[in-house]
Amino acid sequence: MVKVYSFESCPWCVKVKNYLKARGVEYEVRDIELDEEAAKECQKISGDLTVPVTTIDGVNYVLGFDKRKIDELLASA
Repeated sequence: MVKVYSFESCPWCVKVKNYLKARGVEYEVRDIELDEEAAKECQKISGDLTVPVTTIDGVNYVLGFDKRKIDELLASA
């Protein structure tokens, strides 16, 4: 399951979500502003609360909007 750690007013988060939608990838949004558990998960994965963080396995992740890295992560799933 692809997860995108984000918050509502983040323009880069919107870009990641739109890119995943365009590729037909289902994903779960984990809003770090509204969900304390999501914030803890995000920090555990990336070591920070910088968003967006996109992950499939909860270990390997892409920080920011990087199409190449997102594609690599999806291909390795």
